[in-house]
Amino acid sequence: MASYLYILGMLTSVVYGLYPLVLPASSDPVYLLTVDNAKAGDYGLRVGLVWWIIGMVLATSYSVYVYRHFASKVRLERGEEGY
Repeated sequence: MASYLYILGMLTSVVYGLYPLVLPASSDPVYLLTVDNAKAGDYGLRVGLVWWIIGMVLATSYSVYVYRHFASKVRLERGEEGY
């Protein structure tokens, strides 16, 4: 847990320190890569969000179905091994 928190803190501090920049340029400010000019178009982001939501709903519903469908299918007799 401590390693996780350390890595999370290091990454957070780097992002906080560079926030508007994704990739700083050392020679000319024209070549700066910022969050605004690195993102996809608004239409593409909206379409991606819609498909992500649909995919998460499908994956969650499939997991619920599988766990409920196969619940209590294996019955062990008394004295049997569990594997």
